[in-house]
Amino acid sequence: MEDESWCWSDLKKNQNSELELEDTIDDPPVRGTRLLSDIYQRSNAAMCNIAVCEPASFEEAVMKEKWLAAMQEELSMIEKNQTWELVSRPHDRNVIGLKWVFRTKFNPDGSINKHKARLVVKGYSQIFGIDYSDTFAPVARHDTIRLLLTIVAQKGWQVFHMDVKSAFLNGFLQEEIYVEQPEGFVIKGQEDKVYLLKKALYGLKQAPRVWYNRINDNLLHLGFHKSLSEATLYVKHVGCYQTFPIECEHTLSSMSYRLRLVLSHKQPPQALKRSGQR
Repeated sequence: MEDESWCWSDLKKNQNSELELEDTIDDPPVRGTRLLSDIYQRSNAAMCNIAVCEPASFEEAVMKEKWLAAMQEELSMIEKNQTWELVSRPHDRNVIGLKWVFRTKFNPDGSINKHKARLVVKGYSQIFGIDYSDTFAPVARHDTIRLLLTIVAQKGWQVFHMDVKSAFLNGFLQEEIYVEQPEGFVIKGQEDKVYLLKKALYGLKQAPRVWYNRINDNLLHLGFHKSLSEATLYVKHVGCYQTFPIECEHTLSSMSYRLRLVLSHKQPPQALKRSGQR
């Protein structure tokens, strides 16, 4: 050892070689993550769906049978919900226009699920104090959702995710609102007439609020109690069980294995569709 000699340059070379060796070794993958190669592969597989073109106008959509069927399905849902009625055009009220919005919905694997046509009110032309007043509607906080999922995991309960089809079409309006007949579906011989809205349509400024009022009344009627600290959390005690439905925007998420108490109601207030279960 006494005969050996060393210098700082040799020490630096050894350190650099060790760093280069460490750079060539990947860290062990963290659980729950994916490699970039897998992400790129999935992106390339779905590249054809990313380039799907959606109609920008009614004239463009009516040329395709799939979009025409989507518009007819939307109008059928509106008629089924008794959302409006055809009346004579008022001379002293604001008549709001409508427009078609077209969207292509995809499955998790990137394949096309359905073609959706939504009839939307031109809410920007509404007049405050005449066509609407209050527009605020509470939404669920992420902290509340995480807390409920924690309780569900601890108790070993099942989680049901329920979706309300065309939820905003179920809210009753208090204001007197008139809209034009939708483009492409004007009734022959009654072109001068307009629709008087009984229920809300997408695009109305008060649509989220009237939907919240509707789902709030229905849950209270079913025996749920609203939380004092969370306006979208409702609890129902049934013996030793509890049911926690939580409403967020236009989606009703019901968390309980006693969910059948709600779904078995004789006259369900909205068309519920089960979209997931855990």
